Amino acid sequence: MFFIKIIACGMIFIPSAAIGIMMGKRFTNRVNNITSIINCLLVLETEIIHLSNPINLAFENVDERTNNKVSNIFSNIIEKLNSNRDMNLYSAFKNELILTRSKYNFTKEDEEIILSLAKVIGVTDKDEQGKHFSTAIQQLKIQRDQAIEQSKKNENLYKKLGIVFGLLLILILI
Repeated sequence: MFFIKIIACGMIFIPSAAIGIMMGKRFTNRVNNITSIINCLLVLETEIIHLSNPINLAFENVDERTNNKVSNIFSNIIEKLNSNRDMNLYSAFKNELILTRSKYNFTKEDEEIILSLAKVIGVTDKDEQGKHFSTAIQQLKIQRDQAIEQSKKNENLYKKLGIVFGLLLILILI
């Protein structure tokens, strides 16, 4: 009987602790994804402003050169634009961010910064685009700093809550 109780306790505690850890990881993932999108935008800025590459080639190069989990956003956008000639860059970005919202853990503010940049890519001259790239990158760096603070505070909180919840269930059931 004692052995069955131990197994039951483990079957309650382990999943609740794992859920707490997974929920806490979302905060770290957001920090990593914001850092990755900043790197992608720096490469995109170089491709468009300095190398004068067309948008489709620049986006493909971003995906190839950065090679992180966020960079596939750019290849997906190019696929959408190639398959639907009526879609503009802003709409493609917006659709892609909506589809991948839970995967990358971007907040509305993060998405708004990215979308504000998407409105001007390929529409304005190089100088204006350069200013918009700089502004977007600076804003994303601020968002990353805030995400780091949230991660420090909330990641441990969720981990501990998962463990405490598991222990609480065990105490209630025993």
